[in-house]
Amino acid sequence: MFLASHGVKRRETRVRREFARDPGIGLLLTAVNLEWTLSRAILFLGSTPNQALRKLMRSSRSLKGYAQLWKKEATECKPLNGIISDWAGVLKAFEWRNLLVHGVDRCTRNMAKPHINVLLEAVSDVDGYCASNGVDLTDRMPVRRTERAV
Repeated sequence: MFLASHGVKRRETRVRREFARDPGIGLLLTAVNLEWTLSRAILFLGSTPNQALRKLMRSSRSLKGYAQLWKKEATECKPLNGIISDWAGVLKAFEWRNLLVHGVDRCTRNMAKPHINVLLEAVSDVDGYCASNGVDLTDRMPVRRTERAV
């Protein structure tokens, strides 16, 4: 899907290319982009050993779950709704994502475009916040291991 070496602009280019082909797929891919960015940011900013944190992340696959995990792990950081400039728009975009994923509705170009823009801005907000705190999400992941009993 996305590689760690793919920066914000490269992922945005891919999203926009898919949107041009199929607006619904573009919206889904943009939501994946945000989730990918959030999970990397939590892994970088967290303090829990990687293996345990990844396990927690597997059971937290929702915006609410990401926000709670962010609050728990990125204790020195602002909350997500303070970092992402249009949190309400992101919530609305994820409602549309869910409608598409579950086959409840379809998405035209005009319907998808504002949601895609909001999600791309959210990715930029999170990436920029991490960068301002000295974290480059394209870097190699920090390794935090569980201490072994002697």
